[in-house]
Amino acid sequence: MAPVADATAPQIRTDVDPLKRRFPELGELSATKWIGRTLGQYAGSGLPGPTDVSLDGVARIDPGTLATITGNGTWQEGGIACPVPSALVEEVGATTSAWLHSESFDRTVTRNQYSGSFYFDRQNSRVYFCTVNPTARTD
Repeated sequence: MAPVADATAPQIRTDVDPLKRRFPELGELSATKWIGRTLGQYAGSGLPGPTDVSLDGVARIDPGTLATITGNGTWQEGGIACPVPSALVEEVGATTSAWLHSESFDRTVTRNQYSGSFYFDRQNSRVYFCTVNPTARTD
């Protein structure tokens, strides 16, 4: 008997256009691996309700853009504070090492319209993002 795929497992995506529309401040991204997951479903209740969507992932970021972003503002070095989905753990690697984070930069990207955190790995020119209900930008 062939193994059955887990219908609830998030699908890893590699397309960059949805990320560009939501996070234009990150510039050109490549080598992306991200997932979108539905959170807060009221399964079995029969009641419609709000459904939150998380978007978590990692991508390569242009080294020049990374230097510009992290060269301004107040940055703290540390680990990724949001939980990394199991589907991305191998791709992200060590989450407790030298990732840079700035709450001010988070607010610049989210415009206080949704929750999101962005962590930068200068050594490998990567960004890790964890967001809930990120909206596509129209401007």
